[in-house]
Amino acid sequence: MKDKYYLFLSDRPSKKYTMLMPSNNHIHRFGQTGYRDFTRMNDKSSKHYESNKAKRDQIKSNYLKRHAKDPKGRHSPSSMSDILLWNKPTLLEGIQSYERKYNVEIVFSNKRLTDAIKKKLI
Repeated sequence: MKDKYYLFLSDRPSKKYTMLMPSNNHIHRFGQTGYRDFTRMNDKSSKHYESNKAKRDQIKSNYLKRHAKDPKGRHSPSSMSDILLWNKPTLLEGIQSYERKYNVEIVFSNKRLTDAIKKKLI
């Protein structure tokens, strides 16, 4: 049976997302608010949209090189950023990639994490 993780908009102003991992009783926050990522550079409605594909790809490559020595693994915020925000052009594609890599199911809720939700899930 696959572990089920829950992805929310972060409850911390400095982070973009929060991943809840109930089976491990873990909460991980990742993605610096206000900074671009590959998903936002590919989103035409984002202020971080970059129309030049070669430039997007170069920025992605630079980011991944800069963070290559960061600790990795399913519980690593660096891996979450790499796979969910920098691996594919959309968050949904990043979620699917993370699910395949770690054999888990991610339930994405495009709403801010609250204490009530945390208490219910963890």
